[in-house]
Amino acid sequence: MSVPTASRRQLVRLSLLFLAAWCGLFAAGCASRRVVVLPPLRSYLRVAEATNGTVTLEVAVRTLVPIRGAGPPIRMVGVTHLGTAEFYKDLQELLDRQSLVLFEGVGAADKQFNASGDEHYSLQPALARALGLRFQLQAINYQGSNFVNSDLTLPQLQQILSQGPVSDDGQLGDLMSLLDGSSWLGAFVRFGLTFIESSPRLQATVRLVMIETLGAVDGDLGDVKGLPPELRRLMDALINERNRVVVSDLRRAVANWPATRGDRSGRGPGIAVFYGAGHMVDLEQRWVRELGYQAVAEEWRPAFSVNPLAAGLGDAEVRFARGVVREQLKGMRGR
Repeated sequence: MSVPTASRRQLVRLSLLFLAAWCGLFAAGCASRRVVVLPPLRSYLRVAEATNGTVTLEVAVRTLVPIRGAGPPIRMVGVTHLGTAEFYKDLQELLDRQSLVLFEGVGAADKQFNASGDEHYSLQPALARALGLRFQLQAINYQGSNFVNSDLTLPQLQQILSQGPVSDDGQLGDLMSLLDGSSWLGAFVRFGLTFIESSPRLQATVRLVMIETLGAVDGDLGDVKGLPPELRRLMDALINERNRVVVSDLRRAVANWPATRGDRSGRGPGIAVFYGAGHMVDLEQRWVRELGYQAVAEEWRPAFSVNPLAAGLGDAEVRFARGVVREQLKGMRGR
């Protein structure tokens, strides 16, 4: 049964709302292991399209080593917060091999995440189920002794949001109420997920919109000119302020790294920074500028994919979904 055009438009816009909340809280095939010198400031997300029509969101893992002297390899392990079980299994194996993993999670110093259990509703795992995917906090085991939280506490985040020209943290509260389903909008989104979960066509549409949107977003969401000032302030806190914590923790880890364990090849165990892909361009720039590192290796790992035609979407529906993404991003960027 086809979905009316108006309903599809509402669905696509709703999926973009899901995406904004998801990215804000936190933002196929064999990986290439060629050693290359990479240009700076490349996105950690890209879209790959196969000849059979399958569209895949790929996420980068980059290895950085010191330009001079000794120091640990730093692996910039980008991640999307929804993905396939295979995507997270491969990441877990990579992270478990590292000597230290600095991971994100506001207020998760005890390695406990409010959204990781099944007893309470949370938008992100609910969206993962609706799309036939896994949610990161339920798919990754953070309990290893090499995993160390590197993030703001919730009181620190609230204090940051209470300062500056935007003097309240209402945006954070609105976001949290959307994620936990306690607001009317959160309840509406929660109701809509039941329809997505029951329809392969709707699943495919939302997957496609998310892939195309994430693949088109470069750099810092806080710099998007089309966002309201309050939301830009929230994005700045959720990305830039949290990145400063990671930089401080990484500086300390590098300074304490035994000189005898320096690895210029980038192949041995090192320090992994395990964060959402939206954080990674800024973090890589900081490592290069402040710590004297350079990228020497890159892998692209498939997070999730969709074959729109196999799911029953026609060419016109695919073009419509992609057109809506382009128009929404154009408006956000103020062009």
